[in-house]
Amino acid sequence: MVSSRIRTRKLKPTDFAIVEGLFGPNGGCGGCWCMYWRVPSTGAYWEQHKGAKNKRSFKRLVESGQALGCLAFADDRAIGWCSVGPKEDFAYLDRSRSIPRDQTSAAWAISCIYILKEWRRRGVSRRLIEEACELAAASGARYLDAYPVLPKKEGLIPDAFAHTGLPGPYYQNGFIRIANAGSRDILRKSSVEEKVCRLRRGQS
Repeated sequence: MVSSRIRTRKLKPTDFAIVEGLFGPNGGCGGCWCMYWRVPSTGAYWEQHKGAKNKRSFKRLVESGQALGCLAFADDRAIGWCSVGPKEDFAYLDRSRSIPRDQTSAAWAISCIYILKEWRRRGVSRRLIEEACELAAASGARYLDAYPVLPKKEGLIPDAFAHTGLPGPYYQNGFIRIANAGSRDILRKSSVEEKVCRLRRGQS
């Protein structure tokens, strides 16, 4: 059950220092700084940009209000992050051969969930996804898609490969499975069916 100390809210343009403290010197993982789904290509381009260049790029996106997402806090400490936004924000979907892309601005997606190691498996993902659903619905999203990984055994997967989350917290927030994309499922939450998807506080 989630601690009553946990609270979530949407990202603000003034929050980069909070994100920087949460991600740490490695930018969350391997110098990513939540840019992997945003860059136009990977390979050599990624090698040249991961680390400091990604950090500068993400800082600009946050401060301009272009990067959308949600933060989780325990008391005053940031413990988790969820990247969410229109699919057109995520160039990864142009590169993917297995995930279909809807070009309309009303099609949204969750691209990343990052939680401090000591706070994992404590319900933080569910709360972040819940907040992301509210943000998408309030912004006029027609639906919200997610791409959780499918480990052969629950929990037996390197953290870096679980950045889109596991299926459980999405199902707890009312997502349904609409397709498979290899090692991931494609899940969907329709904001048409339910404008506000916040669960009652206190549910596990």
